Amino acid sequence: METIYPRRFGVFYDFRNPAAWRQPWPERYRQLIDQIAWVDAELEFDEISISEHHFLDDGWTPSPLVLAAAVASRTSRVGIATNIIQLPLHQPLRIAEDALTVDILSQGRFRLGVAAGYREEEFAGLGVRLGDRGSLMDEGIAIIRKAFAGEPFAFSGRHWSFPELTVAPGPMRPGGPEIWLGGRARPALERAAAQGDGFMASSNDDVTGYLAARRQLGFEDAPAKTMRTARLIIDEDPERALEELSEHMLFHVNEYIEYGFVKRPRYTDARDLIRDGQFDIVDAEGALDRLRTAGAAGVHEFHVYGVLPGEPLDSGSRRLDYISNKVLPTLRLGWSATVARHEEEGTNVE
Repeated sequence: METIYPRRFGVFYDFRNPAAWRQPWPERYRQLIDQIAWVDAELEFDEISISEHHFLDDGWTPSPLVLAAAVASRTSRVGIATNIIQLPLHQPLRIAEDALTVDILSQGRFRLGVAAGYREEEFAGLGVRLGDRGSLMDEGIAIIRKAFAGEPFAFSGRHWSFPELTVAPGPMRPGGPEIWLGGRARPALERAAAQGDGFMASSNDDVTGYLAARRQLGFEDAPAKTMRTARLIIDEDPERALEELSEHMLFHVNEYIEYGFVKRPRYTDARDLIRDGQFDIVDAEGALDRLRTAGAAGVHEFHVYGVLPGEPLDSGSRRLDYISNKVLPTLRLGWSATVARHEEEGTNVE
């Protein structure tokens, strides 16, 4: 059976700064942006992705497009993506304007990733009905597509209506930045298959479901773009990593339990996180095994955390350096061999 690795590897950031390990906010942000600049200049990663949440004590960033602009100013090579923006919480014309601005600042390296969101507190705080998120997603995507075309347009919908206007700045490439969609529920997979340029997932199974939805819509022959963000810790010494990171891992998963995203009691032992598949800790050889499995499921781009919540930057940077030197070269060779083999056979690498 042919081995196919993901072709791109990225680093995910949420800019959290929990109270238990809190640094002054300017210092934490400076360190994270410095780390991203180092990843761009010195390591072999392809992408930086930035997430969004609101009203959380740990400071999960509510402003991914602001940070994407900051990343654009400190980098020259890596792609920059939102992973994700909760589109129903925003005025879509403003998202389009900011996304086009970031794309210009990054010289075309930006990708807009959006999803529907799920936390009632965020919707209530921003005055949006959670029950409207599906229709808000559909209208928002349609509006952003029209805005990215760079032509005058009007819109009349259930949530948004406005007379003819033109969004500026105009796109620096036809159609503007790609729009990728994320989600786990069946409607989200179907929406991503029908409306997105790519799909963002948190598991291999989600990718499989998305690809099945594409086939049902008749897109089986069209190349699919997929990305997975994984709670995969890749370290030269997995036992040391577990000891160093156990409290940060527990905080991360227990927060998702508090959000209602994970339905179970809070964890108290980090080894139970690994037992239950909430986290995985492996060395380079183990990482390549996990990446082979992801590639076989159809994952084309794979992201890991730059740092866990509250983790010191030094340990996160140590892991990123290890991945860049011990994992990514094998991925590059494996993907190059796959491409060469398919070119020789005259078949589609997808």
